[in-house]
Amino acid sequence: MKQLKKAIIPAAGLGTRFLPITKAVPKPMLSVLDKPTIQFIAEELESVGIEDIIIVVSPDSDVIKRHFTPNEQLSKRLLSDGKTALYEIEKKTGSFNVSFVVQETANGLAGAILCAEPLVKDEPFALLLGDELIYAGENDKPCIKRLAEIYEKTGKSVIATMEVFGDDVSKYGNIGIKDEEDGVMTVDKIVEKPSVNEALSNNAIIGRYVLSGEVMGMLKKLQPHGNEIYLTDALDELAERGDLLASCFEGVRYDVGDKFGYIRANVEYALRSKEIGEDTKEYIKELAKTL
Repeated sequence: MKQLKKAIIPAAGLGTRFLPITKAVPKPMLSVLDKPTIQFIAEELESVGIEDIIIVVSPDSDVIKRHFTPNEQLSKRLLSDGKTALYEIEKKTGSFNVSFVVQETANGLAGAILCAEPLVKDEPFALLLGDELIYAGENDKPCIKRLAEIYEKTGKSVIATMEVFGDDVSKYGNIGIKDEEDGVMTVDKIVEKPSVNEALSNNAIIGRYVLSGEVMGMLKKLQPHGNEIYLTDALDELAERGDLLASCFEGVRYDVGDKFGYIRANVEYALRSKEIGEDTKEYIKELAKTL
């Protein structure tokens, strides 16, 4: 079994739910407090020692590239001004081993993954979607670390899942569960965004995956649905063979691709901040009195 060394972060979406800001700023560069969401995701990978991060960008996403490129002029200025804390923050943004590939055609998530195929080839890879942040507290195991450990133990592809109810069921890919042991579920079927009546369970697929190297080859053979290739078609094929696992995660998930989820993330990260946490708490208490 090959060791997990690479990760793909798709970041080529149009971000239409956040127009007009996303006309000029790629959605992965929208910040939670002072940090772009895509950097939170890159930092999550540090928990598993991923060596190479491949970010799939649109043809005009130079902003993302600039963010992850060291800025020597800025670094020198911060040091000369004695702003060592800010220097360390800037140094961090350039510390990731990032490669960029361009998704020329908007053909969905599987299309974005295939753009990274020349760099991944037949190796296993982590896949982290930019619309979702998963906060791991002091006593929580990071989601991608949990998935990586399951992959390393079993050699099987593994996806993150969470329970959803009511109308939320139809917003996500949905998994059927054959059995479960020690929190690891064997998936036997997947349906894409079913109605409540069609759902296989209350378990939704969320944006964290560790996938075996064979998945790239499977994606190449898939028939598109209109203009898109569906990753879930390949996952369903794995599930039918008994080669797909799922696990819940520790911590808190934020859907930062949704306006309310984005606001919620900013508020809760602000409350955790050593710098402004107490001020934020007092502000919310005073604001609540007026509601």
